[in-house]
Amino acid sequence: MSSTADQTSINTAALVELAEVKGQLGVIVQMIQHNHEATHQRIEDLRHTVESRFKGVDDRIGALERNERDTALRTAGVGALSGVMGSGLLQALLVLLKRGGA
Repeated sequence: MSSTADQTSINTAALVELAEVKGQLGVIVQMIQHNHEATHQRIEDLRHTVESRFKGVDDRIGALERNERDTALRTAGVGALSGVMGSGLLQALLVLLKRGGA
């Protein structure tokens, strides 16, 4: 009979150990789920931050491109005006020289 009592004691101890392991596994699963949720939230926060920064960079690049285009047009206009004024001045000088020399 003592062997049956010993076997029952061993079975009871094994069940207690299994219950303890099961409880620990449950806690580990909860911790993993919590860490997964926290990691996912950090990834989402980072994604929003990166997207907003890229949008800001895109807006600034767009403004620079518009300013560059405007500057190029103004420079071309000033260059054309300078060319016209230079050739007009040259023509006026030629007319004055022809009148004075004739």
